[in-house]
Amino acid sequence: MADYLTVSALTSYLKRKFTADPYLKEVYVTGEISNYRQRPGHQYFSLKDDGAVLNATMFKFAFQKLQFKLEPGMKVNAVGHMDLYAPNGSYSLIIDKLEPDGVGALYQAYEQLKAKLSAEGLFDQLRRPIPRFPKKIAVITSPSGAVIRDIMTTVRRRYPIAEIVLYPAVVQGDGAVPSLTKQMTAVAEAADYDVLIMGRGGGSIEDLWAFNEEVVARQMLTMPMPIISSVGHETDTTIADFVADQRAATPTAAAELATPVPLADLWLGIQQMQQRLVNQMQRQVVANQERLSRLQNSYVLTQPARLYEGYLQRLDIAQQRLQQAVTTTVTQRQHQFDLLAPRLVNAMTRQVERSQERVGRAVAGLQLVSPLAILARGYSVVEHDTHILTTVDDVAVGDTVHIRLATGELDATVTAKESEK
Repeated sequence: MADYLTVSALTSYLKRKFTADPYLKEVYVTGEISNYRQRPGHQYFSLKDDGAVLNATMFKFAFQKLQFKLEPGMKVNAVGHMDLYAPNGSYSLIIDKLEPDGVGALYQAYEQLKAKLSAEGLFDQLRRPIPRFPKKIAVITSPSGAVIRDIMTTVRRRYPIAEIVLYPAVVQGDGAVPSLTKQMTAVAEAADYDVLIMGRGGGSIEDLWAFNEEVVARQMLTMPMPIISSVGHETDTTIADFVADQRAATPTAAAELATPVPLADLWLGIQQMQQRLVNQMQRQVVANQERLSRLQNSYVLTQPARLYEGYLQRLDIAQQRLQQAVTTTVTQRQHQFDLLAPRLVNAMTRQVERSQERVGRAVAGLQLVSPLAILARGYSVVEHDTHILTTVDDVAVGDTVHIRLATGELDATVTAKESEK
């Protein structure tokens, strides 16, 4: 008789096989994300290709390290180990590391955040003009790098009266994001800067990553002054570059954007503008003198009577035409009155006769229904206590009634009553 194993015993044996197999302790798998829906803690999904599906688990501590957003259908490279879950007898890949296949994780995260913020319209919000003559310029960058030196050199050369205030910050590594946000808060609270320059030198995408963080981009949107971003080399572009009011390829270019042309060039421009203004004023004076001379020699001033001769003639002609029009109108109206007066008298006479006939008919009609006419035919109105009697039941024997006749009124006492059936 064969010995039968319990399910638990067989499952425990298989689990030991999974954990003891050296080939399953660290597995490298390429596949497509399937059945993924982000959960608050641990993540459960599948990796698949054209021939098979593999269950995958990514615990919370590993999932939080991802630099990109996991999406269904994304092809990834996973590193982990195989394990068997005894309660349901299923095996799965426990993922320790995960990267997009063919694209770096940081680059994938950069593209995802860029698309997200662009869809929200954040890249179009800050397009404020840079003040032409700034008094104070804030700079957030590393205090020991070449960025601050290049900015200070350029500003001193071009516009030395501007004050530069450095807000030293960590610009790469784990402490970069809190350092940048802290210094932006300090600049905003000062509230007396005309422009802010944020920058750092070149480097890899990992070195520049602090300027690709969403928290940094969103805080830039709250800054009260225009922002010039100068991060990395000319070919490097970060999220901060898209959000800023202006982007400069180098720290020197950022300082040039923040300041006007050099004072010597500015003074030369002012002198040229002054000369153009003088020339324009001289031309204007000559033109006005010529115009004054023409006006002084015009017939209006030399022979002022000619100015209103034409108007007097036009006034005489208008008065004649007005008199003729009044005479013609009065004659026409008098003729029309003579024609209409007899017709009006006849019409009024006929109207009065018709009105008298209507009044007579109305009086006759009223006479037919008049209470006085009814009383004149022998009828009377009997009242008791101011109420008109319409039936014998309204009065009792001995009651006093008031009788109204056509020619007067009577008071009488009821001595008897009889109802007609």
